[in-house]
Amino acid sequence: MLLNQVYQYTDSTERIRVVYETLEFIWLISLDDESAWPILMPVSELHELIAAQTIKCISEPFTFSHVELDGAQTLKRDEAYAMLKILLKDHSELFDKTSRNRLIRNAVEATGKPRIYFIRQLRRYWQRGMTPNALLPDYHKSGGKGKSRRDVGNKLGRKRTTAEGVGAIITDDVAEIFSLAIDGFFLQNDKFSIKDAKDKAIGLYKSRYPDSDKTSIPTLRQFRYFYESNYKKHDVVRRRTPSKAYDKDIRALTSTSAFMNIGPGGRYEIDATIADLYLVSEKDPNKIIGRPVVYVVKDVFSRMVTGLYVGLENPSWVAAMMAMSNAFLDKTEYCRSYGIEIDSSMWPSIGIPASIMADKGELLHRQADVLVNAFNIQLSNSRSYRGDDKGGVERYFNTLQTKFRPYVGGIVEPVNGKKRLGRRYELDAELTLHAFTETVIHIIINYNTRHVVKDYDFAEDMPNDLPAVPIQLWNWGIKNRTGKLRPCSKEMVEVNLLPTEKGTVSEVGIGFKGLKYTCREAMAEGWFDRFKQTRPKKVEVAFDPRRTDVVYLRPDKSYQSYWICELSDRSRRYKGMSFVDAAGILKSSKVAEASANQDKDFEAPDLQETMERIAKRERDKKANTPRLTDSQRLAGTKGNRDEEREFERDNTSVNLKPESKQSTAEVIDIHTAHNSESIEYPSLDDFLGDDDD
Repeated sequence: MLLNQVYQYTDSTERIRVVYETLEFIWLISLDDESAWPILMPVSELHELIAAQTIKCISEPFTFSHVELDGAQTLKRDEAYAMLKILLKDHSELFDKTSRNRLIRNAVEATGKPRIYFIRQLRRYWQRGMTPNALLPDYHKSGGKGKSRRDVGNKLGRKRTTAEGVGAIITDDVAEIFSLAIDGFFLQNDKFSIKDAKDKAIGLYKSRYPDSDKTSIPTLRQFRYFYESNYKKHDVVRRRTPSKAYDKDIRALTSTSAFMNIGPGGRYEIDATIADLYLVSEKDPNKIIGRPVVYVVKDVFSRMVTGLYVGLENPSWVAAMMAMSNAFLDKTEYCRSYGIEIDSSMWPSIGIPASIMADKGELLHRQADVLVNAFNIQLSNSRSYRGDDKGGVERYFNTLQTKFRPYVGGIVEPVNGKKRLGRRYELDAELTLHAFTETVIHIIINYNTRHVVKDYDFAEDMPNDLPAVPIQLWNWGIKNRTGKLRPCSKEMVEVNLLPTEKGTVSEVGIGFKGLKYTCREAMAEGWFDRFKQTRPKKVEVAFDPRRTDVVYLRPDKSYQSYWICELSDRSRRYKGMSFVDAAGILKSSKVAEASANQDKDFEAPDLQETMERIAKRERDKKANTPRLTDSQRLAGTKGNRDEEREFERDNTSVNLKPESKQSTAEVIDIHTAHNSESIEYPSLDDFLGDDDD
């Protein structure tokens, strides 16, 4: 979402703010021009300026401190905002000059305020962040009321009754010491107490007044009085709380997530959590497989859960990809695979939304660019440690886990919960992944069709009798608001959501992550012919990290077509593996190959030495024979070859002869063989057997 983002031109100090947006256009106003009005710009042009680094996104330049509820600033602000609401109820018409002038004229007639008043307040509202505090006047409270008065002659307050001495007089110097201890010590670290800060102040006091004794140092009562009189509690909380934690858990909520989301599909929020229970194996219930990961995709306008993923993949692009695929497609087949029969009207969220918000860890992944390029989805990232940026989906995790917690075993108990006689809750696990997914689907369907959203912020045009049930809000929005969902095919969603990386092409196939693939279309194009000019060097390959068997090649780098590539015979050993497993084997193979190369290199000098020794031996033999002329040596080559061949045949021919062996008969003494085997001759029946055999 671009709304309220502030940008600055890189070649100047000019700043602009996005004050309104549609799917294709935005309206910008200059923050530095006192007579500025919003101007129209296509969203694509803004993205081009960002890509060209002509402009850059900057942090919010207007911050407003908290003001007293009965202060003059607050009264002025509330009056201005009450007047401005007359114009803001027709907010979209304020960006057309004719309509704006008409609305301002009507407001002047209705309130009696001058025209310039509405112009200044409207411009101030747009330029300073579109919040009520943007209308605060540009002056600070002044005057003498509440000023500290120091009596440097006498100690103020009641006299001591138990401790010795008069005590310290709180002069301006002592007040400065107190401020140093509070600002530099107490407010900088939420682990220190007010007493720790007082001790720090006494240390500073003794350094400045080395002659002081124990009866003249400031007391805790004096220090606490100074602290409570000069520091407002909400300012202390803000300064002692880390900014991210303050913004997430403490800051005031002045708007809702549905504001400016005009209909279903305007913005989806996606987030993941690790469920608070342990699961068991489908094959063997005795095996504990750990805690599942749950991804939920939720529509901001209707609060409907539009998609989910329940599995064992760690929170990552792969798991988010499966959740988004589920959100974009019809859920009837998905539910049927878990034995749940529904029709599309019970879970009608089918199509591609206009925008998605997720954590940085998910949508900062380089593969997330496919959401923009293939589906034209506008991406936005929640700020670090700011789960409230997508509070709808964050809160739903609590709702989901509260539902199944009382009914299943293996629930993860809180750290401060009661121990169950030392028994570990993992041992109570009983649900399989399939059963848990089935449970989650039932909970989500019940939530979408029956849950009443508490404090739903109805717009003015929504009927009074419309219940705040997600499916009814969705159906009303589809019928009465601008539709943001776009249709899509199952195949294109599944392929285009896959991560994409570069592959290579050679005569042995398409190389990707160390594996080889083949493809009928590539064969037909002659990519694998041994002629380099017929094939590209690099190709875009989409792949499912969980399976190596098939990858998808984009021949023209388009998201509208793909070729299916299968694992070739050269890489058949990796069939059925994940790419992580295949990478492990490839690494092991490279390690083994490197070790073998080391052995080869180590033994190579020995082979050289052997060959040199043989060659030297034969050279020496040749040198000791009578030398013939060159012509004599050349003339007898054929005869020499025939003679040498006969010599070789005599030495290598196979000539096996039977060996003559004469065995000596064994003589057995009949008189001494009574313990040995029987020496009777066998009968003929022993050889022939019975007639029945």
